[in-house]
Amino acid sequence: MLWSDPNSWPSGAVPKADEDVTIDNGMNMIFDLDEVTPIYRLVRVNGHLTFKNDMKNTTFNAKHIFIRAGELHIGNKTHPFLGLCTIMLHGEKDAKHIVYDNAIEAGNKLIANLNVMRIYGKQRSHHFSRLHMEAKKGDKEIHIAKGMDIVAGDRLALLPTSFDNMASDDVFVTSYDNETGKTEIDRELDYYHWGHHESKSNQYNGADMRGEVLLLTRNIVIKGEDIESWGG
Repeated sequence: MLWSDPNSWPSGAVPKADEDVTIDNGMNMIFDLDEVTPIYRLVRVNGHLTFKNDMKNTTFNAKHIFIRAGELHIGNKTHPFLGLCTIMLHGEKDAKHIVYDNAIEAGNKLIANLNVMRIYGKQRSHHFSRLHMEAKKGDKEIHIAKGMDIVAGDRLALLPTSFDNMASDDVFVTSYDNETGKTEIDRELDYYHWGHHESKSNQYNGADMRGEVLLLTRNIVIKGEDIESWGG
C-alpha cells in the first residue's frame, strides 16, 4: 500500500493538512512522498509504516506521532536509508494537550512510541575527532584528524577546553582537506580550544585534554518547528 495512492485509504483520499491519519492494524503502508508533506494532526500507527528506501529528500510534517501497537521503519540494517529525511514536529507553546487514548495525554511536537521504531541512516566513517592544533578565538579554520569523510556543509561542534562549560562553538564546514585534516569553517570561532598533534594523556593521568570535535550532521533528522522561540 502506497501513501500516495488514494485507494490505500478508507476515505478514498490521500491525507491532507490538519487531518488525523491512522495506519490500522494489518496495514503495511509505504510512505512514498518524496516532498514536503502537509502538516498532519495526529498520525496513529497500529500497523506497519515504512518509509520508501529510495526517496531523495522527504519531510514528514506532523504535530503528533503515536506508535501504539504498530511499527515505524526508516531503512534497515542491511539497507540503510541514504537520502535526506526530516521528521518535523509542529505546534505552538500554548497549544492544548490531546488524548491519544484512555491512558495517554500529551502535548504537541511529540513522538510517543509504545512499540517499535527503528531508524537506520547513512553510516559515517567517523563521528568524533580531537583538535590537532590550537584553535583561537576568531579563527576560521581548524585542524582535525585526516582521512575522515567530512564534506562541505557538515555541522561540527567544538567542545570547551576551558573552565567555562559554555565555551563551545557550533560551525559548518566549507572545505576539508582529507590529506591534512585542515578544515575551513563558515564563521569565526567565539572561543579558544586547545589542541595538539598528539595526545598528552601521559601528562594528565591518562586523559586526552585536546579539544573534542563532534560531527553533528545526520541524513535522518527529527526536530521541532522553531516557533515563538520554543521547541526548535
